Formats: sequence, C-alpha cells, structure tokens
Amino acid sequence: MDTKQKNILDGVIDLHVHTAPDVIHRTYNDLELTDAAVRAGARAIVIKGHHCGTVSRAALCNAYNRTVHGDNSFYMYGGLVLNREAGGLNEQAVQTALRMGAKIIWLPTVDAENEYRKRGKTGGIRMTDSRGNLLPELLGIFSLIKAYDAVLATGHISPEEIHCVVDGARNAGVRKIVITHPEYWVVDLSVSKQKALLEDYGVIFERCCRQPLQNGQWVSNAERNLDTIRQLGTSHTILSTDCGDPANPPWEEVMRQYLQFMLDHGVSTGEIRAMARTLPAWLLGLEDAPKQ
Repeated sequence: MDTKQKNILDGVIDLHVHTAPDVIHRTYNDLELTDAAVRAGARAIVIKGHHCGTVSRAALCNAYNRTVHGDNSFYMYGGLVLNREAGGLNEQAVQTALRMGAKIIWLPTVDAENEYRKRGKTGGIRMTDSRGNLLPELLGIFSLIKAYDAVLATGHISPEEIHCVVDGARNAGVRKIVITHPEYWVVDLSVSKQKALLEDYGVIFERCCRQPLQNGQWVSNAERNLDTIRQLGTSHTILSTDCGDPANPPWEEVMRQYLQFMLDHGVSTGEIRAMARTLPAWLLGLEDAPKQ
C-alpha cells in the first residue's frame, strides 16, 4: 500500500463489513480483515453477519491484533442481526449481545418480510401488525438499546416500517438510529422520505459504496449517494462499504475508491472526515456527539 492510499484511510471507521466465517464465501476472514485494517491505519470496523452474531469474533480479532501487531489504534466491533437464527425479534438475544459488547443491533435483513416480498417469497419477519402498529416485542428491544447507548439499524425492512420503527424508537429514548443503506433496491427509501425522517427525527443515513442489483450484479452506489448527499447534506451521513463479497475488491481498496470518488467530486476533506470518522466514532461511543 502506498503512502497516499494509507493517508486517505487513516483513522477511517466502517460500520458495515462482511467477513468469514459465513454461509457464503467472503473475501477476507475476520483475522485477514484485521490485518488489512491495521495496515491501512483504520480506527475501527464493525463486522456484520446476517446469520450469526459477531461480538465474540470481534473480541478474538482484538486479542489477535494486540498479539500480532502490538500497540496500535485499531479496534474491531461486532453486533447482532435479528434474523431467523437469532430468533427474530428476540429480546434475550439482544440483551446477551449488548452485555458482550455489541455496538449495533440490526433489525431483520435477509429474513425481513420486505426482503421476502421483493424476492417473490412469502413470510418473513414483520415490524408491525396487520393494522400497522409496532409489534410489542420491539419495545423491549428499544429499551435495551437505549440502556446500552447502542445503535439501532433498520436492516432491510420496508419504508413504511422504517417510519414506524423510527417513531417508536425515538419515543422510547433511543439516541442512535441508523437507516441501513436506503439506496439498496430492497429498501428503496426515496429521497423525499429520507428528508422527512431527517427533519422529523434526526436519523443517520448509512450510504454504502457497492451493493448487488436484483440480478445479483454488483454496482457502485457512489454517484447516487453523492447526489443524495448534495440534497440532504453530510451532517447526518456515514460512509460504509458493505464489503465482503468476492465480486468486489478487498475492503481497503473499496473504501479507498469510495473516499477518493467523494474528494474528486467536490466533497471536502472536512466533510469526508465527518462521514467516515467523526460521526461513526460517536455511534460507537468513542467520541462525544459532533457539532451539527
């Protein structure tokens, strides 16, 4: 890695990276990602698994890092996705994950009813009842997330469910709410609805660099995300990669390309720092809330 590449990644924080072990092949395993992050000068990464919690794996990464690389600033974090393997909207699973150090609790992703419907399947995990009311199981989960000052991420639920969840979570006192890749075709949250959520609730939008289309082909979201950032601003935006599929370059190259694209298209270094370092650091509890 040349000096220029290392500098652009220095201190970067990515809250959405997929690694092995997993049920599908991944570019890096947990330890290989740790090595790459330390070489790049990153500050933190959150590893995500659709089918299993990642908190214990992150802890092992940190022990490995200190043994192999010695004293450095990088730290790996984990979380929990509330898919079928976690028992869906399972308050006990959430409590255990948070007690172990989980930083993000994602609502259902690949098992969300919205994802099932978009892929032509029936079933899946809902957030609301038949009348559109928030399911009571979520209230206990919100309470736990508030108590641990963790991040609630919306996963792959529908735009209508997102609004209901955000309203319920804010009323329950949850401070850190991240709208997971609103540009993803499964979520497909319009800019107008994003604007309303921003104005009404002050949520944070995670804008991921690369994601698959419905046909499985991977594409860059950079131009689309740049356009949305220009409309809604940078103060409530974080930049993540959603990296890990072998169809894409390794994590450090994807993040480098993403940040360089933003810089090349008029986003300032200060705005990049806020979206890829300062705001993610606050979400992880590493720094005080940034000034808006």
